[in-house]
Amino acid sequence: MRSDVNRDHWHPPHLRGARVLLRRPRADDLAAIRRWYADPELTRLTRYQTRPMSESEVELFFRSRLLSPDALAYSILELPAERLVGFTTFSALDVDNGSVLFHITIGERDAWNRGLGTESTELMLRHAFERLGLHRVGLTVFSFNQRAIRAYEKAGFRLEGRMREAVERDGRYWDEVQMGVLREEWLARARTATELPTRLAPVESTG
Repeated sequence: MRSDVNRDHWHPPHLRGARVLLRRPRADDLAAIRRWYADPELTRLTRYQTRPMSESEVELFFRSRLLSPDALAYSILELPAERLVGFTTFSALDVDNGSVLFHITIGERDAWNRGLGTESTELMLRHAFERLGLHRVGLTVFSFNQRAIRAYEKAGFRLEGRMREAVERDGRYWDEVQMGVLREEWLARARTATELPTRLAPVESTG
């Protein structure tokens, strides 16, 4: 088991941006996640199955993917009020090859299309490449979700491939798009970026 000191390196309590604060998930975040996954549009965009998740399924997901001691997950808070609007995680960490899969969900509809997801993605990429020293971050997204694809491209992800007609929505089949960004690509982009913080915020004490 990792010590608290080591955990604070690979999973610091907070990552702070200009408009969002990422913090480790807490048990009381579950109520919002239950509400988000009852939204049919969110389900359509993020899950392979469109049927509603039962409360027990949501809780199992929450505890295994967000609250597990080994999970590298954050709740997304909108600043300055620190309103909970979504969550983001890394999964399938491959230490030998320096790669990981990225996931993000903005659950509050009024937080869509406002750049909060893009900034959260930037903070997670900075964490992956600067603090964890990874080589590659990948993700998958359904091809009809053009809003998400544009946001990922804005954050530096590139199209890598497609799983053709992998998901059925709206009476037709759609591709699952595979995207990725490499450390050197991200570093080159970060050097020229002027609108983002130049380094991660310091790790904050958990008390």
